[in-house]
Amino acid sequence: MRVRLSQGEYIIAAGRPHARSLWKPLALAGATGAAAGYALGWLGRDTLPGQLAEWSPYLQPAVIVLALLVLLRYCLPPVLCWFTGRIILTDRRLIRRQGVLLRREHEIALAAIYQLEIRQTVTDRMQRSGTLVLDLGHGRIMQYPAVPEVHRFRSLVVSAIGQLPLTAMFDGVDIEGDGGYDYEGRDYD
Repeated sequence: MRVRLSQGEYIIAAGRPHARSLWKPLALAGATGAAAGYALGWLGRDTLPGQLAEWSPYLQPAVIVLALLVLLRYCLPPVLCWFTGRIILTDRRLIRRQGVLLRREHEIALAAIYQLEIRQTVTDRMQRSGTLVLDLGHGRIMQYPAVPEVHRFRSLVVSAIGQLPLTAMFDGVDIEGDGGYDYEGRDYD
């Protein structure tokens, strides 16, 4: 799905969340495949004990079905969520998309961001990823977990905020003119 951009808006950076969230489903998929292969090999022996030999034609498909159920329930959804997740930075907004069947999209205007913070664990620092925390003021906090190259992405966001026209941040008040006001809002002419 493409991003609908406003007139003159352009994409600065776009990517998926860091792939670190895939290690658990991939490890489970490997363990499931190994266990299913071992069980199928063991059930395919000629020297199975009495009644187990009679049930072997039914147990082998059951092992395959059980392995497929584990893969479909616990391995495929996290991979699909990662694959469909996107973090998009344009020159005016920050967009996060995620979800397969239930699609969620969250947009934040760059002018609404007061502060950016990065949170990293030791493993995050080793992988150069982390959580980007956006302070939107009035106690509103947004977190973007698993951002790859989080320091570089933060600098891109700060640079994009710096490129915004100053009037976009102050509800249309032109602060670039000389104004003729002192700090308390009085006319000093």
